[in-house]
Amino acid sequence: MSYESEERYWTDYLRVALPVIGLLLMLALFWWWAQNFIGDETDPGTVAQATQTEIATVNPPTPTNTIEASVVVTQQEASTPPGNGGGDGNTPENSPTEAPDCGFALGDLVVVNDDDVNLRAEPSTAEDVVIVEKVNKGTEFQIVSDCYEKEGDNQFWQVENTETSDEGWIAAQFLDPADQ
Repeated sequence: MSYESEERYWTDYLRVALPVIGLLLMLALFWWWAQNFIGDETDPGTVAQATQTEIATVNPPTPTNTIEASVVVTQQEASTPPGNGGGDGNTPENSPTEAPDCGFALGDLVVVNDDDVNLRAEPSTAEDVVIVEKVNKGTEFQIVSDCYEKEGDNQFWQVENTETSDEGWIAAQFLDPADQ
């Protein structure tokens, strides 16, 4: 038989009340934290500030003081080259400069004259140069450069395949003019 008293001590009430009070304090703390994090619904200004994203803008540059450039054209008297009756020896001869004869011109159509000719990514025979494709005799190309590039004894033309639009470089000895 056990004897239980009908009388309760104040400590018995604390054992029940303290965990409930602690739980209520934790809920109040969470509520306060959520209000500060999200914003107070009663103050629309703080809610708008919490959800707005600021975008950085850069103002266009403003012009600074500029000075207008001016060119003064002067004419000099023509002098005769040395050995032709005088002159100061500093005037170059007035002869037209001739463009080098490259063989083909920009836009010319050419055909390959051999089988398994390399269309290269660069005008070089080095081992690390990428081979774009191998082309066969009769494949038609259009010249897309003003003149050839030279590597050692080799001359390379920059060309574009008229059917596939592949661009690359082919050695000059493998190209003949296309019959038109």
